[in-house]
Amino acid sequence: MFNDITIAALKIQQDTEMKLLQVDTLAFAFMRCRRRNRPRIILLWSLMAASQSGFAVTIALPANIELNSMATVEVQYDDNVFLAAENEQDDWVTRTIPALDISREGTATSFSGSFSLANSHYRDSSRQSFNDYVGNFDWRWRAANFLEVQTSVNYTDLAQTISGNPDGGLDPILIEGQRTRRPSADVTFILGRQGSSAQGVIRHAKQKNAFEEPARDFATARSSIDMNYSPSNRVMLGVQLANTEFDYVDLGVVPDRDSREILVLGTAEYRLAKTRLGLRAGRLNKDFRLNERQDFAGPRWDVTASWSPKTYSTLSITTGRTVQESPGTADFVDVESSVFSWSHQWTGTLDSTLSYSRTVGEFVGEASTSNVLRSNLMIRYQPADWLRLYMGFSRLENQISTTASGIENSRYMLGVEAPL
Repeated sequence: MFNDITIAALKIQQDTEMKLLQVDTLAFAFMRCRRRNRPRIILLWSLMAASQSGFAVTIALPANIELNSMATVEVQYDDNVFLAAENEQDDWVTRTIPALDISREGTATSFSGSFSLANSHYRDSSRQSFNDYVGNFDWRWRAANFLEVQTSVNYTDLAQTISGNPDGGLDPILIEGQRTRRPSADVTFILGRQGSSAQGVIRHAKQKNAFEEPARDFATARSSIDMNYSPSNRVMLGVQLANTEFDYVDLGVVPDRDSREILVLGTAEYRLAKTRLGLRAGRLNKDFRLNERQDFAGPRWDVTASWSPKTYSTLSITTGRTVQESPGTADFVDVESSVFSWSHQWTGTLDSTLSYSRTVGEFVGEASTSNVLRSNLMIRYQPADWLRLYMGFSRLENQISTTASGIENSRYMLGVEAPL
């Protein structure tokens, strides 16, 4: 469940106001009082109200701000801690994950932010203990009835990335066995009245990618325009135009990899009471700055179908084709991916999630192919409002055509989530 510290679970959505500075000062004063003079907490506690909600302790602060905290402790058996193709090492891993988030909901503005630290300790010292970090902050401002502004800042610092960040529901081809750092920021303008049939979205985003191998470091700048129209409650049609610039660190080791991608997509979605069908299809052009590398021009598409025969059970499948960045000397990776998932609520306290995916990537310029299989099973049990137990299994297989051996990894996990 926390292989990549579960970035999606820590995702936040909302915004900020001027009183945020006052809240930061109040929180800092609270921490100082706690360290120096415990009775003084009473003076600040009169300004707050504490409650327990879900799996976190919620503190209601002035200005309708809520502060939540929770912790997860997970024991995991990992049969290949370095994701090595040969001489695999296994070990038992204990992960301790405290998490904190702050949020405010308002009519015109709202914000939310979260921070999580995951400490991993290996029982047999197969590798040194390390920390992973995930933090993000989102802010939303309804400037007018027809204009909404959203901004987001994110940071991830992970020792390994197995699942990666899905691209339109498609799993990535790359498996990062070494530490990666990814700071990013974006600003979005949503044009259109709330509840109207037509809406436009303008977005600009930047991200940096830092690896242990400096030759792989690169930054992206992406600008996009989306236009959507819903002729009825069941149908939505749209078009997306996007321009992405890739700027690699120039170390003179390999030919310049800077490139520009232009994407034109048509989108369609059809919704019924129990079924949803989604289609995105168009053309992607990738042009490199230097002629030594091979440009790409071809289809980019994905299809998603989800079915909920009951309110407590959902089946979903996504398949498609896209282009992803290459970690080595290859120009890029031409990727086809299929993802299946099933979530089921067995009782009011017991639920499960099952997923399986197959991703095949052709490394253009290297004449090699990678086949990645991922499977995950998670079972969660909630014996009390403030406590959740879970157990899970994940399996990874990566076969590369140019090598006789591939990467295989199995992980078994058992964890507990509770308020701090």
